[in-house]
Amino acid sequence: MEEEVVVLSPDRLGYKDRGKMKWQGLMLSDHNAALKQMKEDNKKQYGVEKEQMTTEEVSEVLYKAYILKKPVAIQANVLRDGHYYPDVKCIVKGYTGENIYLQLKDGQMKKVSIYLIRHVEYMDSAEWYVKRKHKKKPTF
Repeated sequence: MEEEVVVLSPDRLGYKDRGKMKWQGLMLSDHNAALKQMKEDNKKQYGVEKEQMTTEEVSEVLYKAYILKKPVAIQANVLRDGHYYPDVKCIVKGYTGENIYLQLKDGQMKKVSIYLIRHVEYMDSAEWYVKRKHKKKPTF
């Protein structure tokens, strides 16, 4: 009598390999971490919605900033992907009618209509002006 050799394999026992399915659980935590990082980056890219100011309130703050040469942070009344742009930090250099002339931190001059400004507030002057360290001359 001849003995029959029975080979038991997972396939013969009814196990079906899930292939890529079993790797998705391993990649899921990395994917979640990447999504959280993207959400954080979007928050940094977009500004927080601030209170809508009237044109008169905006004009008053900009006029005082112009007279006192104080830096301001301006939020434009423009949406991008349902979010407001981050604040523009600048100094008011002048105005004509409804246009305001702003100097950005990098030195660029921009002309903006007052009707495009949603919110404006004074900035901390130390945040605007760069403190330069003076090198001490060696004393002998």
